Amino acid sequence: METNEIDVSVYMLTYYHEKYIRQAIESVLSQETHYKFELVISDDYSQDGTRAILEEYEKKYPDIIRVNYNDHNIGIPSNIFKARSMCRGRYITVLSGDDYWIRKDKLEIETKFLDEHDKYVALFNGIELRMDDSEIPYDKVPRDRTMLNREYTLEDYEKCVPLGTHGFFMRNYFLTEEGRDYFAQARQISEFVDDAVDEVLILRKGPVYLLDIYTDAHRVVNSNDGKKNYNSRYTKLEKFKHHIDLLNGMSARWSKEINFSNWYANYTAVGILSMLLTRQFKKYKEVFKTIPAEYKRFPANVYIKSIKYIFLFVVSRFKRGEARG
Repeated sequence: METNEIDVSVYMLTYYHEKYIRQAIESVLSQETHYKFELVISDDYSQDGTRAILEEYEKKYPDIIRVNYNDHNIGIPSNIFKARSMCRGRYITVLSGDDYWIRKDKLEIETKFLDEHDKYVALFNGIELRMDDSEIPYDKVPRDRTMLNREYTLEDYEKCVPLGTHGFFMRNYFLTEEGRDYFAQARQISEFVDDAVDEVLILRKGPVYLLDIYTDAHRVVNSNDGKKNYNSRYTKLEKFKHHIDLLNGMSARWSKEINFSNWYANYTAVGILSMLLTRQFKKYKEVFKTIPAEYKRFPANVYIKSIKYIFLFVVSRFKRGEARG
């Protein structure tokens, strides 16, 4: 396949995905579209059977699938950057190795939309959350469908309106050195958390559009087998610190153009609840101290603002528990 023939590069990140990787790949290969696409996979040093499966598909579909095998674990942000740098299409979209697409016309719809709407730098869509092997969603993001079929800008981000980068479809800025340098900031800001930096980097380039379709099944794996994923590898305290460090890094770069107070309040709420549950008061307080002083002063005081998010978080967890039950 010639580079100039590729419309869409689908990049996939794999790490200990032996159980799910076939379904993920097949959901890409089954796309019904007249646009040309490639599947770029970057494996972050999986030590289960993932690599053998990738080699099998790479040999079977050499005109579509290209695989990078990292010789050591480099982490999510760096692996994303490597995968995107391999993409040759006009557009790029992502699918995790343990997720899968539930619409065969995803690429057709999204490519056509961006071809016809130069105003937008990227598209997002709704996703379904599914536990393990279940084909029945226990929740959808967003729950409120009125959040879809509309434009989303930095002003929405500042209000802490959820966006979520699952299923995003973006113009391929990685085709230029300038674009690669720009998105390399994600790795510089955070070693652990990638989605939030992506949202800001994309929105700083222009508005995005939220399509009124649900195209992705995001698998929530209810297991910490061998601590192979981010959620199971780190404690609540460590993850809280990662998110506050992330906000601190973004605020240091962009606080003059973006107000992060609602996001600080959101994560502060999670931190307060975790602190009360674990009773690790001293350790959590050390993390709270790192929040910039400007976000602790009235009217942006994150502790006051966090009350609303504590309430919303508790209600959300209660509803989610009922849905799973």
